[in-house]
Amino acid sequence: MNTILTIGSNAINPVFSAGQTQQDQLETVSEDALSNGLTLYQQDDYDSAANDFREAIALSPNSSYTQESYDYLVQSLLNLNQTNEAINTCKQAIQSDPTNDSYYTALGDIYYSLGQYSDAAAVYKQAAQLNPSSAEDWYSLGQAYNQTGNYAGAEQAFQRISTLDPVDAAFGLGQTYHLMGNYSAAVSELQSAIALNPQLGYAYLELGEVYTDEKKFNQAQEQVTALSSIDSSLASQLTSYIDQNESPQIIAAYSTDFNSTAGPGTEVSDLSPSLAAPNSSEDFTMQFTFSQPMDPSTVTSPAYWSITKAYGQIPGSDYNYGLPLPSTEVSISPIPASVTYDQNSQTADVTFQVTQNASGNGTLDPSHLVFAFSGLDAYGKAMDPAADEYSGISQIV
Repeated sequence: MNTILTIGSNAINPVFSAGQTQQDQLETVSEDALSNGLTLYQQDDYDSAANDFREAIALSPNSSYTQESYDYLVQSLLNLNQTNEAINTCKQAIQSDPTNDSYYTALGDIYYSLGQYSDAAAVYKQAAQLNPSSAEDWYSLGQAYNQTGNYAGAEQAFQRISTLDPVDAAFGLGQTYHLMGNYSAAVSELQSAIALNPQLGYAYLELGEVYTDEKKFNQAQEQVTALSSIDSSLASQLTSYIDQNESPQIIAAYSTDFNSTAGPGTEVSDLSPSLAAPNSSEDFTMQFTFSQPMDPSTVTSPAYWSITKAYGQIPGSDYNYGLPLPSTEVSISPIPASVTYDQNSQTADVTFQVTQNASGNGTLDPSHLVFAFSGLDAYGKAMDPAADEYSGISQIV
């Protein structure tokens, strides 16, 4: 028996050594294929790179760098818009090593990018169960749950990483509470995320959107200011979000040729020397700046503008201070002659006409003329009734 065992052992060793040498050779060739594939990948030759990554996997499917080969193969396929093949490659990787959570995460990322959030959540959950200490897996799961409306699940997922990654945990919880309509909790979590990482632009964006949804536009604008020095594209995104939710306002009004603050009894000829002649007419222009982009079709339509005499309940707010109008008082058409709009400056130029009376002694109360706009902004929203008109006596009203 001993003789047979000894002979058998001696016979096996050379075979084992030969097999091990062959495996080492395959791994070397596999590693070369991976290296070549990486070079091609960096050159954006994704098709050729994918072939090398496939070869690296086939030659040595269980090496220490197989995961890297799978990762780059999937990315190459995605860059080639071969999404289905990328999904199948992830599934193949999972079959080769069902305990590797990164393969599930890669598959979940593809599903998420496709908007298949339920499928993404399912594989993210498997990844998190395989690797409970992975903050990435729990965070991804929480984001997928948010997209499916499973806010309780998202809350639990983000809470799981409160010690592993407190910044992402706070940010994720802030997003979840925002979606739930729990604005106070959302603000608290997002402020915590910002305190932990003052450069986290997306936290400012989310916080600004929460404030906007609360109609706290001043606080929302503060986040735009903060973002402007961190990420200008996110600042623009937040500005657009605010504009889409805040009612437009007239924020400034001025004129270079019409004295809108002149009081009752102002002689028309004082507004312009050309109005000294009886029955003469002169065009004047008032400029109005809006708080956000406006709908050009309504802004430039005179029908959405009106010029009327002020009548109010506050003493001194009535046209001619509420006193009887003199016989010399001239009238102005309630509809302007024309309107132009500059989308870059968000400014409308409203042109109207003043006509002298037949005696050449006409009077006017410019300060109590009310210019009002009833049109829409670029998002179809009506004007803020607290800032949709202007008069020289009360400014923006």
